[in-house]
Amino acid sequence: MKTYRVIKLTSMWSTSSLTRQVEQSLNKWTRDGCEIVTVSFGVNMWWLPSAYITICKTIN
Repeated sequence: MKTYRVIKLTSMWSTSSLTRQVEQSLNKWTRDGCEIVTVSFGVNMWWLPSAYITICKTIN
């Protein structure tokens, strides 16, 4: 069985700090055995840089 999770990360300061935060999070989830399904960047309703990440983990 697979479970999916959507995570939203936001940075108030800059897109470069958000990019670093996303990269660190992706590396951690990959080490934990998660599959990265999608990563997309955009802005939220307050025009703050945001990242939306979908991860999947297989549960036995």
